[in-house]
Amino acid sequence: MDEITIENEKIDEITIENEKPEKNKVASEIVDKGRVQFSIDEEKQAKDLYAEFSSFLEKKEGITTDTGTKMTISTGIDLADAILGGGFVIGGLNIIVGQPGSGKTMLAIQTMAQGQRQYKGKLLPIFLDSEESTTTIRLANLGVKHPKIIPYTDITVEKVFKIIESLCVYKIEKNILDTPSVVIWDSIANTLSEKERETEDVNKVIGQKARVLSMTIPQYVTKLAKNNICLLAVNQLRDVIDMGQFSAPADLKFMSPTKSMPGGNVLKFNAFQLVEMKVKSAIAGEKAEKYGFEGIIVKLKCVKNKLFPPNIQIELVGSFTEGFSNFWTNFEFLKTTKRLNSAAWCYLITLPEKKFRTRDAEKLYDEDPEFRHAFDASVKEAIQTEVTDKYGMVDNKSESNSDDAEEQNIK
Repeated sequence: MDEITIENEKIDEITIENEKPEKNKVASEIVDKGRVQFSIDEEKQAKDLYAEFSSFLEKKEGITTDTGTKMTISTGIDLADAILGGGFVIGGLNIIVGQPGSGKTMLAIQTMAQGQRQYKGKLLPIFLDSEESTTTIRLANLGVKHPKIIPYTDITVEKVFKIIESLCVYKIEKNILDTPSVVIWDSIANTLSEKERETEDVNKVIGQKARVLSMTIPQYVTKLAKNNICLLAVNQLRDVIDMGQFSAPADLKFMSPTKSMPGGNVLKFNAFQLVEMKVKSAIAGEKAEKYGFEGIIVKLKCVKNKLFPPNIQIELVGSFTEGFSNFWTNFEFLKTTKRLNSAAWCYLITLPEKKFRTRDAEKLYDEDPEFRHAFDASVKEAIQTEVTDKYGMVDNKSESNSDDAEEQNIK
């Protein structure tokens, strides 16, 4: 009996050992799961099932699905639009953060101006200026002149949302919900709540603004979407203060690690797009002589973005008087991607016979059709290759091919 028992145990051990999967086989199966291909019939069944359930849910609970597409307002800067996914979204909360002087308000105003051109005047613009530092002249100089608008001042947090509520009511009464609107709020950091403005004891209202925002932002995110309103809010970055022995973990890992923005977590959670801007360098002295203007070069990235992969850093070139320049931003991008030689004499790699000095580049672009065509083609190719194809990740071609094949099969 003893011998038989031992023998059986040995047999069991051998069986168990044989049942252990091989490591290479497991790894192979894991890799293969990502390569599973749907047949045309399987793809159609999946779509039909999802459509049937969505219809059931809408009828039973009154819950509707997203349209799947979002209108955007272009910034007027090709490279910025590329990493944003077309521009700042209409129907959501978009936030631009950065330190003073990094061009946050300038970018917001230029976006409003571009929106007026993009939608040919059929855009309702509102500028809420709690800092009382922007004038109609400054707005017009940066392109907001179709029509020119007057900033609203004497703003509190509560007034911001009352104005948005009034905008929603107006659009419903006029039956113009499809007409896009842009509301610039400059800035969150400088806007007090009504209690903060009225109090004589600051200690009694600590955290009041964050509490007001935590109640109102979630309510109005839905209203922004239903009424096609782009809320473009400017905010400051502030130093993170560590009170204990250990540093607090960063909420947004790719924002400057020692910085945070005032207003509470509700802003981070509800932002559709969150853009951070930092000054890289000034265009002054000899550099200003070289370029023909004084200004700044700014690093920009989307810390949070629901239209395109986030954390792709680009550089914007701006003049203090005329704002960020699409041409000079593209010029620097072509230099970085080695599509433009910028030695003593500059030239496009695709048009080497046309040489020019840096300061004459924009004039050449305006006056020479051949150069302008070659420049624009190089920019388009560079953005497609270095941004869209490199970071877009989604294989739309294969999906469209699947749809085409399905249509042919039905026919």
